[in-house]
Amino acid sequence: MPAVFEKFGVKLMYPENWQITDLDAEGQPYAFTLQSEETAYWTLYIYPPGHEVRPKVKEICESLEAEYKEIEVLPREEIIGDAKTKGVDLAFFYLDLLVEARIRTLRTPSATLIWHYQAESREFERREPVFQAIAVSMLQELVPLPE
Repeated sequence: MPAVFEKFGVKLMYPENWQITDLDAEGQPYAFTLQSEETAYWTLYIYPPGHEVRPKVKEICESLEAEYKEIEVLPREEIIGDAKTKGVDLAFFYLDLLVEARIRTLRTPSATLIWHYQAESREFERREPVFQAIAVSMLQELVPLPE
């Protein structure tokens, strides 16, 4: 049975054995992280409508690059549910492990959403359907802005 997160104008489902961490309800952006029992996590930043997404995506990438040095960053567009999202796919090494990450963005009339998820590559492969299901459950409640 999935757990439900419903705050800040967002509703989504996530695995009941994942924990909510880093809940930030103090001002903008609202943010929280869903943490698996392994290395996977899924973080959502909720900004007011019309917020520019590029600076936050750049900030996340620069933060990862500062910590892990060499990072591969590839621009991506992806259809999730019925919504066309934009973002980047990332890959980098931590110790001897390959880590995969994704950042996706979507503007809606009620909010600008930026989500970042990552895991060690083997776990990422297993968890990608879960990451997608979390995003789809969130986007079912929202209407994207036309391009």
